[in-house]
Amino acid sequence: MAIDKNRRIIWTNQDFDEWKECMLADGEDEDTLTYERYDEDCEINLGDERANLNVDVDGVIVAIASLGLWNGRVHGAKVIGTNVRDILYDNCDYLTWYCDRYNVRCDATHHDGINHYLYRVAKDRETAERLVDKIAYEGMSEEQFRKATKPLRPYVSKVYGWG
Repeated sequence: MAIDKNRRIIWTNQDFDEWKECMLADGEDEDTLTYERYDEDCEINLGDERANLNVDVDGVIVAIASLGLWNGRVHGAKVIGTNVRDILYDNCDYLTWYCDRYNVRCDATHHDGINHYLYRVAKDRETAERLVDKIAYEGMSEEQFRKATKPLRPYVSKVYGWG
């Protein structure tokens, strides 16, 4: 499997083994390294990332989604808000928010499948809501969505010093 050097992880809860290795290297007792403790640490770390990404955007964040449901894939969209931290909420079991070369994305795994989100910035709430309606009722490709919006990645890159 090729590693994408342009993919930068913002936050994930999919690395239990890596977390366990680090904790053991720090001298932790293996008996205390449970999935429950891992979940608690992940929640704390997610709160830290929300604090790091408390950044207002010039516009409104919109997510376009490809949802993996029990009966197949469904496409949709949602107006998220005006602050980057607002993207870091989802109720799926396993989550990875990341930046690729140009965009901020999330892969969210749940019992029926995997949801894929792409976050972009519309110029204002009216434009964001129009985009969501267009995606829901008429359809819009990811390419069309990218052309109608600006990337969210620069806001995230600035926080973490990513070029």
